[in-house]
Amino acid sequence: MSWELIRDILITTVPLLVIFPSLFAFTTWIERKALARIQNRIGPNKTGVPCTRISLFGLGQPAADGIKMLFKEDIVPKGADRLFHLLAPIVALIPAMLVLCFLPLEFPWAKFVQAPVQAFLLDGAVIFFFAITGLNTLAIFMAGWASRNKYSLLGGMRAIAQMVSYEIPLVLSAVIVVMLVGSLNAADIAAAQKGYQWHLFTPWGLAAFVIFFIAALAETNRSPFDLPEAESELIAGYFTEYSGFKFALFFLGEYIAMFAISGLAVTLFLGGGEGPGVAAVPALSVAWFIAKIFALIGIMIWLRGTLPRLRVDQLMAFAWKFLLPLSILNILIAGFAWHVAKGGAGTGLKAVVWIASLITLYAVARGLNRISRPEAAPREYKYAE
Repeated sequence: MSWELIRDILITTVPLLVIFPSLFAFTTWIERKALARIQNRIGPNKTGVPCTRISLFGLGQPAADGIKMLFKEDIVPKGADRLFHLLAPIVALIPAMLVLCFLPLEFPWAKFVQAPVQAFLLDGAVIFFFAITGLNTLAIFMAGWASRNKYSLLGGMRAIAQMVSYEIPLVLSAVIVVMLVGSLNAADIAAAQKGYQWHLFTPWGLAAFVIFFIAALAETNRSPFDLPEAESELIAGYFTEYSGFKFALFFLGEYIAMFAISGLAVTLFLGGGEGPGVAAVPALSVAWFIAKIFALIGIMIWLRGTLPRLRVDQLMAFAWKFLLPLSILNILIAGFAWHVAKGGAGTGLKAVVWIASLITLYAVARGLNRISRPEAAPREYKYAE
């Protein structure tokens, strides 16, 4: 491997590994302030510039938390598997960092490289994304098993069942975009949506986006799908026995995974880095891409502050009885619409297909909702007269 190739790899990948971990600290501050606002609290407002009285609305709190984590004692339970207890947070972080390279972010300085090495130009970038993120399941179960704690093990088992169940509709919703574009290349998928022809603006694309986003919440263990770390039931789930730097790695990996899955949603459904002013200033595409990611993360934070946690049976029934059948039907509708469009159909026929698709998806969703929702038994008051 030549030094020029190593230089090109560093120029195109290192910024990703610096920008998103840096945004992680800012995102934790935004989430804590937003949740405080929803719950009628103030949130972090004291920690600011060190050695001064400037608080900056508590912007220094993430840095203070990071320093605290670095100096906290690392406690390993007696009887735990020390090797896997150490490897679990590392294995959870590395895949989340790797998949960032498959996001179609073209930085301005990449133009100065003769042959930029960009992972999103691979023909199978979408497949690589899902294959690498699947390693996160292994890391979570490794943490639960190695901790020698019943709560941790139960959290790991819940995580495996949840991630395996929701990964199927997640992939099926991405299949629709791959089928319509005819490519697994992330750059081709983003380029196919130029001119604001986003897949979100079609009935099947909108349904696929909603399914993808719901499944992404479950894949990243975000509320209301945070059963693997349910505080009211499992203390802290699979990282109950983690503290200090290891806990910080888990925390960082969770937020980096949020950035990665949101970035894939932006690529598949929201036009990638397209936005106003990009045609005149191409460098704005990176800013628009990150802005769309933050918009999706904002929705995740809002849902965390408003929705209650699901039960385990509701979680599994929602995946297998609702999302999976709806995803399969959506693929059939998208395939039919694609054949109609390729057949040179007129505007009237296309409008009929759109309306029929909307009605069908809505009717099936309502029907599946009734089927998957268990009937509530009437209350019996045994001791009431």
